[in-house]
Amino acid sequence: MNRRKNDFLVRPKRIRCYTQLSTLPIDLIIEILSRLPMNSIAICRLVSKQWASILQSSDFTESFLIKSPPRPRLLFTIRYGSKWHLFSAPQPRNFDENFPVVATDYHKGFSGNWCMQSFQLVNGFIYLINRLSLKGKIDRVSVIWNPSTGQQIPLPDLGVKNSHSKSFFGYDPIEKQFKVLCITSSKEHQVLTLGTGRKLSWRKIEYSYPHYPRKKSNGICINGVLYYRNTNAMIVRFDVRSEEFRFVEIKMYVEILSLINYKGKLGVLFPNTDLAQLWVLDDTNRVEWSKHNFVFPDTTFEAIRATDTGEMFCASSCWRDSLYVSYYDLEKESVKKVKIKGIEDKLSIGKHHANEFFIFPNHVENVMVL
Repeated sequence: MNRRKNDFLVRPKRIRCYTQLSTLPIDLIIEILSRLPMNSIAICRLVSKQWASILQSSDFTESFLIKSPPRPRLLFTIRYGSKWHLFSAPQPRNFDENFPVVATDYHKGFSGNWCMQSFQLVNGFIYLINRLSLKGKIDRVSVIWNPSTGQQIPLPDLGVKNSHSKSFFGYDPIEKQFKVLCITSSKEHQVLTLGTGRKLSWRKIEYSYPHYPRKKSNGICINGVLYYRNTNAMIVRFDVRSEEFRFVEIKMYVEILSLINYKGKLGVLFPNTDLAQLWVLDDTNRVEWSKHNFVFPDTTFEAIRATDTGEMFCASSCWRDSLYVSYYDLEKESVKKVKIKGIEDKLSIGKHHANEFFIFPNHVENVMVL
């Protein structure tokens, strides 16, 4: 008897309270849920079908963006051992301090034979290619992935036999639509629109000038326009909304280091023996360019890219104990270094190199579900 009494005193009594979500106005539910952090929203989607429906609505997406304006972050993809790992860190907003320490957030580790050279980051979503071995043959499967929600969308097969293809990922900010443009070696141009609510399918589009992109050109989407390199000395301009092509001739150099987003304009990086040259397309109609020269102190970098505020940056391709990102302000002609903390501790890298390492700027969290 005493034992039961003691057990009753020790064990707390659970009181369950059930509230019908349907009794609350939808606007109030959206207002409450839009104040939650991203990881909590991902969990709330699993509560019920009603909650999932609310959290997938455009009203909730707009409310969340108002309550929590996206802050651009650096995205790190690292292959260490047999897995890929995804980290992110805040992008510096000023250059008042040198050698500050920025902590990373660990998002996910995932297996697979992913081709990171195909990696394209657009408005919080990622385009990737996974190479699967099926019956002794390598099958390439394109996937759209949202690291914020965990949603993965495998894209359907093109249905074109014996033809190599190159795909580009874009976003139309006016219609708020994601599209994938695919061009095959047979010069077919196809587009897939995501988030329509219908079954995903490719459709052929018209074009006036047949072309095929360079193999190593992933392209970049800037304000609803896709830019990528052609096999000739031209840059292709594809309007995601109207699905129309234009071509920009390059008269500077044939070899291009990369295409970047420089303050909302197309930037073209050209390699040089002593310094790097950045050409900015100031006027797309008149095709007017401006040139900027700069020098980075570290010559063994992974890639040169640009933040949303126009700072050029790069990260060392070979690092062990600590990873540093160098930023260059073109206007002030000043260089600052930022120490990235947490990656080596999470992966226990120690004195070993990461197998592969890539860094991407301007990543924003996106609660949209396609």
